[in-house]
Amino acid sequence: MSKRILVAESEQYVSSMISRFLGHLNYNIVVADDGKEALDKVEMELFDLYLIDIYLPQINGLELMLRIREIQPLAVVILVTDYESVDVVAQALHQGAFHYLTKPVEEEELVRAVNKGLERSEEVEEVGGISPASMDISKELIDLLLLKGFSTNQQNEFAQLGDLVLYKTDEKIPLNDQIGTMIWVEAGRVSVLYGGNVVDTLRPGDIWGEETFIGTNTIYTELVVQADAQIRHFKRKKMLDYFAYHDESLIKRFMINLIQCLYFKWRKAITKSCPNSGLNSNLAAKGS
Repeated sequence: MSKRILVAESEQYVSSMISRFLGHLNYNIVVADDGKEALDKVEMELFDLYLIDIYLPQINGLELMLRIREIQPLAVVILVTDYESVDVVAQALHQGAFHYLTKPVEEEELVRAVNKGLERSEEVEEVGGISPASMDISKELIDLLLLKGFSTNQQNEFAQLGDLVLYKTDEKIPLNDQIGTMIWVEAGRVSVLYGGNVVDTLRPGDIWGEETFIGTNTIYTELVVQADAQIRHFKRKKMLDYFAYHDESLIKRFMINLIQCLYFKWRKAITKSCPNSGLNSNLAAKGS
């Protein structure tokens, strides 16, 4: 399928030149003359890449980029500016722009940037396991203690790291480095077995294996599907790569959330296995 690129550019000769430069590469180019028109087009359909003039009328390029990322959190955006402004470029890159170009745009530089941007778009699609047009994440997946303190964009970006896999009833769900050791249950029910005995049941919105973010050799349970399930698998390396691109405070927040998740899971296990224990009473008192 031909890659779709949205060019938001107020100067017609510039958008025509960009379309001409990219035309021989068989990309599907859609042009918008101002920020509002561009946003209207994005609300109708998503694109594989966005080329946006910073100084657009109606809605400027920086604001348009943020609005697009509200709709398509992992959108790949290349900004175009009349002159190389350090402040504007730094702000754009900080806010998530993939790259920037300065006018007059040179064909070789444009093609190189677009090809790199489309490679990133393909990586995003592969990481998420879904196409850009179907990047909605259910509320249950992001409304979790594990992602407490993350912005909406960060929650969606993190959720997209997971590869979506469908499982039938009675299938075993593998947990390994190849497919991913942490899971989110999107739909269905999953039995957690330890020593052949069911010790827990996972339902939509539940996570399992989050402790493997710290160490991958910490899995002692088996997961068996009770009812057809949609499972999102997370690989430790992809999660680490994600945090490497963000401020250090984000991984600190994640680690705090992770410890809290493990504590509550432990408390839940104690409650199930020792309902009348003094420890359970103390934990219940602390949690009230």
